[in-house]
Amino acid sequence: MSLLLTCILLGPEVTGQVTTESSASPVNDTAGAKMPGTEDSTMKDRSAESLEQQWGIKISRDALPSKVKTHARDSTIIQAREKKIYLHGDAKIEFQDLTLQSGHTRFDNTSKEVTAYPAFDTAGKRISIQEFQQGEEKFQYDTLRYNFLSKRAIVRNARMHYGEGFIQSRQVKRNDDGSIFGWKNVYTTCNIPDHPHFGIRANRIKQIPNRMTVSGPANIEIQEIPTPLFLPFGIFPTNKAQKSGFILPTYSMENNRGLGLQKGGYFLMLNPRVNSTVLMDVFSSGSWGIFTSTQYAERYKYSGNFNVNYSHTIFGEEFELNHQSKKDFKVTWDHRMDPKARPGTTFSAEVRVGTQNFNMINGMNANVVLDNQYTSNISYGKSWIGKPYSFTASMRHSQSTLTRRVTVSLPEMIFYLGQFSPFQRKNQVGAPKWYEKPTISYSVTFKNTVNFYDSMFNQLRPRDFNNGLLHSVNLQANYNVLKFFTLNFSVPYTEYWNTRKEIMTFNPTLRQDDTATENGFFATRYFSTSASLNTRIYGMFMFKKGRISGIRHVMMPRVSLSYTPSFARDPFNYMYTYMDESGRVSYRSPFTSSPISGPSSFQEMGNISFDLVNTLQAKRRLSDTTAKSDKAIINLIDGLSVNVMYNMIADTNKLSDIRLDFRTLLFKRLNLSSNATFTPYKYAGNQRTRYYLWDTDRKLTQLHNASITLGISFDGTNKKRGTESDTTNLGKDEDTETYRNMMKNGGYKDYYDFNIPWNLSINGSLRVYRQFKNDGTDTLIFAPNLTFNGGLNLTERWKVTVASGIDFTNMKKISLGYTQLTVIRDLHCWQMSLNLVPFGQLRSFYFSLNVKASILQDLKLTRRRSFQDNY
Repeated sequence: MSLLLTCILLGPEVTGQVTTESSASPVNDTAGAKMPGTEDSTMKDRSAESLEQQWGIKISRDALPSKVKTHARDSTIIQAREKKIYLHGDAKIEFQDLTLQSGHTRFDNTSKEVTAYPAFDTAGKRISIQEFQQGEEKFQYDTLRYNFLSKRAIVRNARMHYGEGFIQSRQVKRNDDGSIFGWKNVYTTCNIPDHPHFGIRANRIKQIPNRMTVSGPANIEIQEIPTPLFLPFGIFPTNKAQKSGFILPTYSMENNRGLGLQKGGYFLMLNPRVNSTVLMDVFSSGSWGIFTSTQYAERYKYSGNFNVNYSHTIFGEEFELNHQSKKDFKVTWDHRMDPKARPGTTFSAEVRVGTQNFNMINGMNANVVLDNQYTSNISYGKSWIGKPYSFTASMRHSQSTLTRRVTVSLPEMIFYLGQFSPFQRKNQVGAPKWYEKPTISYSVTFKNTVNFYDSMFNQLRPRDFNNGLLHSVNLQANYNVLKFFTLNFSVPYTEYWNTRKEIMTFNPTLRQDDTATENGFFATRYFSTSASLNTRIYGMFMFKKGRISGIRHVMMPRVSLSYTPSFARDPFNYMYTYMDESGRVSYRSPFTSSPISGPSSFQEMGNISFDLVNTLQAKRRLSDTTAKSDKAIINLIDGLSVNVMYNMIADTNKLSDIRLDFRTLLFKRLNLSSNATFTPYKYAGNQRTRYYLWDTDRKLTQLHNASITLGISFDGTNKKRGTESDTTNLGKDEDTETYRNMMKNGGYKDYYDFNIPWNLSINGSLRVYRQFKNDGTDTLIFAPNLTFNGGLNLTERWKVTVASGIDFTNMKKISLGYTQLTVIRDLHCWQMSLNLVPFGQLRSFYFSLNVKASILQDLKLTRRRSFQDNY
């Protein structure tokens, strides 16, 4: 029944009582809908006077400004004399942007006030939905009084949800601007409505819509039991936008640096596109550090972050012999340009620059501590739509914290012209002629690099840079021969323009090499030609019975012929002769240290090579004929290849080593790959002689080196979760939203999936190589490596993960490598974790008991023992 019609009709001249009950169908009036002769749908568009003239009735001057829709499952009772309306059974009232649901409601037209109270069953259990919604505001309650004119309300036992937090109030006073004053309140992120696991209790709070909740003195409760922890006041953001605020530190006790507070600071939200975080470390020994991080993003244009970190670390007291003072820094910058910002143009940056000891001293986990390499790359690319060419410019940097060696390439530019057919007809008709098939590609590369030790950075000069220009042209063509063969021709040509060459000579007095450097312009060239013929050979064997219907073997042989001249001899003479300490003479390139190098072929080669690649597949006989055919295919061997080469022009050592490669995936879980090299020559020490093994030992070949790697993983379920693009539905809206937000913000790295009961991954490798001795004997050396990681759910809420490996020292001593043990306890709205490295130089532990919700991320208890105390 529409309250609007009641407000119009109720007046001094209307008497009597109207009662309407319905149990078969809901009572659902919409008197705000059009009456006879009415063309308007709302009262806001017309004045009361015009409606009175049109409808021919008198409208009460205290009528509401817009229509009210009502709904009741049980009954609607109108008491005209008292000007009251009662709704019973799943009552629902809609007014403007307000929606009210309750078991029972009473509307008083005199005061324009509605009262809502719940419905109970015979056992006294509430069975009605008690919910109030206005705009984005939504909460549950027990009883409510709301005035339609003043838009104020008094609510009993209100339960409000703001972002990740919940507020439960004994009584709430709501104002017309949406602000709320609460009495006897509990703030929590636990989604259990009646008895949350924890909460922050305050007698009085004020809720400002879409901004924050402010409280007076508050007490932290655990399982509704007060604790000695009190807060003088509380401020809880309730809007989804990020806001500035303090970040509480964690405390630490270390033997070297003393008592300290770590990673405490301030988060500054400059604007929706830029925010900055400043964190600090302070220790009682005088050590300190500052860590700044700035993130920026412009939708559909770019995004990135810029970090500057500095630390001053003091070990020991000034009067101690082992007293040290170290100053370290680290700068990182990541930038990504949206491809839609400027089609055809790309720009990206990944910069990592720092001192040698920064990660070791300031790292909070093993991944950071064990990282001993800094690499940087700033790249700009431009391609032209519809054109075959492109341009790339970049700056690269590589730094090893172990050797302290730094390599900088500034700049590195590449212009690339894609393949084109110079002899192809402009208007192609029919199949292309043989002379139209050749294609040409071209690229030019400029590099300017310098190598130095990090301690020599301040002494760098422009002339220390070494640069060069590289031109590459490739002419190739493909032809079908005799229907089943493919003939390939290729003629690569490369020209090197270097500005520096170095010639090394052995100094017998100092027993070391002397280097003579010459600057200038040095042009060298490299070219070769090759032709290859390849085909495919299929073999099949079918079975009439059994689960396997057939096996297919595919062989892909290739025969190649190539020629490369000697660039060490006339007419090129690009190399020089070098005599070592033993008097052995060899050719060396004077452009070894050049960023673009130079011709490396000192021996004339006319090679015939043979390659054979094999694949083996089986087809399973399926009972379901509608199933996809790819489910019936089983790959037994993904690749088994053999390669050998013979140099027809060489005087000695014409036959190359024989190389075998193998790879396969078994049972869709076990990755297996291996390779082996067999040599047909006799070795003297580490030098290969000209004699075949057949001539000396009556053996065709012997193993020179080999390796095998395998990786296998198992888990208790096929359900894949814990990835950044995860769209898992957890069943509850709030859990789903929290989980997906954590995945999007990088939380998948620290996410522990309790839905997988167990998992295990094993990765192993074995490297075998032959060590030759000067007396003609040799020894096979084995170098195995094994790592594994896994997890086990002891219960639904207890999980243990282990990551470790086995260290084999010369096959004489076997010990555990770096081992990390993690124990996690899911406490519903809390999480407890213990990360333990039990032994080794990085032995440490980190214990954390924290609230899962990010809004209360500072409500935690931590204890750690730093690995820095081991040094």
